[in-house]
Amino acid sequence: MRLVVLGSGTCVPSGQRSSSGYWIEAGAARLRLDCGSGTVHAMARFGLPWTTLTHQVITHFHIDHVGELPALLFALRYGRSTPRSAPLSLVGPNGLRALVEGFERLLNQRLLEQEFPVDVVELAPDAVIELGGGAKLRVAKTPHTTESLAVRVEHDGRSIGYTGDTSPSDELADFFAGVDLLVAECSFLDNAKQTPHLCADDVARLATMAGAGRLLATHSYFDPEAAGLATRLARGYAGPIGIAEDGMLVAV
Repeated sequence: MRLVVLGSGTCVPSGQRSSSGYWIEAGAARLRLDCGSGTVHAMARFGLPWTTLTHQVITHFHIDHVGELPALLFALRYGRSTPRSAPLSLVGPNGLRALVEGFERLLNQRLLEQEFPVDVVELAPDAVIELGGGAKLRVAKTPHTTESLAVRVEHDGRSIGYTGDTSPSDELADFFAGVDLLVAECSFLDNAKQTPHLCADDVARLATMAGAGRLLATHSYFDPEAAGLATRLARGYAGPIGIAEDGMLVAV
């Protein structure tokens, strides 16, 4: 498997970091985790075969995670230079279809009407789906919004976990147990400012409890390099630590 960071930022506009988005290749699947602003054009910028996308996964419905979903579907309808017949699956929590239909009404666009089949797959917590070529996707509930989910992608004995947005949760440590790469939101350095997010110590604890092979911290509302985030995380997690940057490629 390999992961490419499309967007390592938050809702805060940045010249270096787009909002949340991650490209994963696993088995026959080419999937995106979340669809924040800037991440549609990022696929082309980083040389990814965006027209062959098989799954778009949405973890929750905050704008910095789902705001460019209409742009993705619009690009797939009008921006392709080659024919496509392979289906696309939109995967997410309950309410995903209503969200997309709301975008259609708001924008007066039939986003789900493509030259190829588009399936909307709504997952309850603890669901498992086949992605193709032996790859699987699992989800678990996170304490963030009523619908928010964490994601685990598995293929050929390897695994990538993605927290989406979440508060601290011991249950997520069980869900991510033994994951080879944990991509974890780290919104704040010292405290979550009474918001349902993780701070650095929470992230380190989660990675340690899960026994994650590697940790990739992302989605920070502060400058992670200037704040010495990697050093701070190393106080609570002994494994390899990376700080996500747009365009970063990680082989798993």
